[in-house]
Amino acid sequence: MRKTTLPALLILLGLPFAAGPAFSAPQAKPVTLDQALKNLASFQAGIDSAAYWKFREAVLALRDDPAARAAGEKKLLAFLQTKAPIAAKTAVCRELRIIGGPASIPALERYLLDKNMSDPARYALEEINDPSVDRALLKGLEKAAGPVQIGLISSLGFRRTAAAAGPLGKIVGGRNAGAAAAAIHALGRIGGNEAVAAFRWALKAQAPEIRSAALSAALECAEGFLKAGNAQTAAVLYEAVLAVRPDAAIRRAAAIGKISASGEKASRVLLDFLRGEDEVVQEAALAKIKDVIPADGLEPLGGLLPLLPEGSRVKLLAALSGYPKERSLPIILKSLQSGSVLERIAAFKALATAGDASVIQALASGAVLTKGEEQASARASLALVKGRDADEAVLKLLGTDVNEAVKAELIQAVGERRIFSGKSALTGQLDGSSPRLRIQALKVLKVIGTPSDIPALLNHLERAADDAEREETENTAAALAAKISQPIGRSNAVLSRLRAESDPVRKAGLIRILAKIGDDSSLPDLRLALTADAGVRDAAVRAMAGWPSATPVEDVVRLAKTASEEAHRLLALRGFIRMTALGKFRIRENAVADLRSALEMSRRPDEKRLVLAALADFACLDALKLAQSLLGDPDVAAEAQAAVSALQKKMK
Repeated sequence: MRKTTLPALLILLGLPFAAGPAFSAPQAKPVTLDQALKNLASFQAGIDSAAYWKFREAVLALRDDPAARAAGEKKLLAFLQTKAPIAAKTAVCRELRIIGGPASIPALERYLLDKNMSDPARYALEEINDPSVDRALLKGLEKAAGPVQIGLISSLGFRRTAAAAGPLGKIVGGRNAGAAAAAIHALGRIGGNEAVAAFRWALKAQAPEIRSAALSAALECAEGFLKAGNAQTAAVLYEAVLAVRPDAAIRRAAAIGKISASGEKASRVLLDFLRGEDEVVQEAALAKIKDVIPADGLEPLGGLLPLLPEGSRVKLLAALSGYPKERSLPIILKSLQSGSVLERIAAFKALATAGDASVIQALASGAVLTKGEEQASARASLALVKGRDADEAVLKLLGTDVNEAVKAELIQAVGERRIFSGKSALTGQLDGSSPRLRIQALKVLKVIGTPSDIPALLNHLERAADDAEREETENTAAALAAKISQPIGRSNAVLSRLRAESDPVRKAGLIRILAKIGDDSSLPDLRLALTADAGVRDAAVRAMAGWPSATPVEDVVRLAKTASEEAHRLLALRGFIRMTALGKFRIRENAVADLRSALEMSRRPDEKRLVLAALADFACLDALKLAQSLLGDPDVAAEAQAAVSALQKKMK
C-alpha cells in the first residue's frame, strides 16, 4: 500500500496545511510561477499534491506586490486557455480568488455555465470587487439550470447583489423547489422589498423545503433591516414568521426580533406576548423584560404574573429581582402566598437581591414553615439580603418575643451574614434561653467570636445543662483559641482556669478543651493531671491519647506499658499507633520498629488490625516481615494477607 504523507492526508480531508519545523527539510530555492505552472499542467489531484502546493506558494509570494500580482494574473489566465486537466484549472481559479481582479472577469465568465468549471469560476469571481461580476452572474443565471443555477444563485446571495432580487423572486415562485430554496436563502442576505414579498409567499408555500428555507432566511433578512434602521419592515417580517407557527427555536427568535423592532411600542408588544397562550413566545418576552420594561412600568407585570404558566411565573420573578426594590418588592412578596412551590421558591430567591430590612421576618418565618428546597431558598436569602439595615433588622427581631424556631433561624443568620456586632446578642442567648438556642448560639460564636470570648465560654461551661451543650461549649472555646496566630500559647486562658480550678468535674472539662486546642505548652499540666483523682486522670489520659500531634508519644507509650486500668492502656496504645502513623516522612524502618513495639503490647485483634493498617504507609522489607508474622493469627489473618499484598505491590 502506498504511504500517505501528513500534508496529503490534510488535503484529502479538506484541511489547510502549513509546513512547520517538525516537517522542515533543507530550504530549497523558491519555485518561480512559470515553473510551478509547468508542473501544474499535468496535475490530476489525488494523493500526489506537491505540484499544487508549490504553485500555491509561488502565487502567495506575489500578493503584496501590485505589479507582480498583475503579471501573475495574466499567466494564470493564459493557463486557463490551455488543455490542462480540470483539476489544474480548478487550482488556478482558487488562486485567482486571491490575486484576481477585473481583468479575470471575461475569462472566468466563460466558465459559468460549464458544469465542471462553474463552481471554481464562481469561487474566484465572488471576491472580485467590480460591478461587472454581478452582471456576469445575472447573465449566466438567465440560461443556467440544475446545480449550475443553484450555484449562481448562491454567489449572488454571497455578494448581496441587489439587482438579483427581482430574478430571484421569480425563481422562488417557480416549480424547481431546490432552486427556490436557494433563491430564498440568497434573498435573505440581499434584502429589499422584493425579498419581503417573496418571503410572504414562501412562508405559506406547501413544499416543506421552501417553507423551511423561508423561515431562516426571513429572520436573516429582518435582522438586516433592523441593523439598517428599517425597524418597520423588520417587524413585518417577524410577524409573518410568527403567523405560520414555526418550531420553537424560530418562534423564539422571531418574537425577540419583533419586540426589538417595535421601538416605542415594544412594551405593549411584550405584554401582548405575555397575555398569549404560547409559552415559547412568553419565554422570549420574559428574556426581553429588562431591555424593554422601565422600572416605573412594572405594575402591568404584577397583574399578569398570576395568569402566567408556572414556568413563566418563575422566570418573571427572576427578572423582577433586577429592578429597584421599591418597584419590584411588592410584586415578589405577593408570590410568597402562591399555591405553587416553585413560584414560592423563585420568590424567596428573588428576595436575595430585591429584599431589604422589611423582608427579614418573612424570610425567617419562611425558613421555619417550609422544608426542602423552599426552606433552603428562604435561608439563603436571609443570609444574602444586603445592607446594614438588614443586619440591624435581624438583631432587632432576635431581641423580640418571636418563637423559638424563628429565633434559631435568626441566630444562624447572624453567623452566615457575619454580623460581628451581634456577638452580645448571642452571648445573651446563653443565659435563660432554651438548650436548642444556646447550642445554636455557641455554633455561631465559632464564626463571629474572638479569643477574648473564651473566658465567658469557660464560665458558661460551668452552667451547661447536659453533655451536648457542654461539648458544644468546649468545641467553641477550642475553635476560638485556634484563631490565635501563634500555636504556642493558644491554651493560656484555659490553663489559667485549670490551675485555679478545684472541682474535678470542671477540671475534666477544661482538660478536654486542651486536647482539642492541641497547644504543646499545656502538656506539662496534663502530665500533672495524670496523678490526680480518677475523673481528672481519665480526662488527662484521653487528652494525651487523642493529642493531634505526635509530641506526647513518649507519654502515651509509658501509659500503654504502665497504666493500671485496661481502658487507659488501650487508649494509650491506640494513641501510640495513631501517632506513629502520623510520621509519614520518617525513616520507614524506624516507624516499623515502633509499630512492632505496639504489636507486642497488643492483646486484642482490634489493635493488631490498626498496626497492619498503619504498615501500608511504611513499605519496606521490615514492614513486610512484620505483616507476614501475623499470617498465622486466625483473628487477623485476612487483614495480614491484605497488608502483605499491599506492601508487595508498593515495594515492587
